Amino acid sequence: MAVYTTNETITVLRLSGDIGVSDMEALLRKMTDLVLGNKNKAVLNFRQVKHISLNAISKLAERNQRFRALGGEVKLAGLTPYVANLFKLVGAYSGFDVVLDEEEAVARFES
Repeated sequence: MAVYTTNETITVLRLSGDIGVSDMEALLRKMTDLVLGNKNKAVLNFRQVKHISLNAISKLAERNQRFRALGGEVKLAGLTPYVANLFKLVGAYSGFDVVLDEEEAVARFES
């Protein structure tokens, strides 16, 4: 996972490969660190993700609710049709602000 900070409050997390539950645990810890550090806007870029486990999506959806409760906001960017369908299968797709790409996500935060 590559981390890129666009400014003091927006952080982009670029994910890649296959994401399992252990990978998701590392991502969730990072998200918690961000919101506790007042970096409450996160873009999760899935452009290079080939697969994500259904359990990992469920964990991300749960953490998204807690992230919001702490004043954070998450946008998902670059979902391939396959990965988007996995989010829909779990029922988590509608719980996120899903955008086409990283640039659009950052622009929405900045506007």
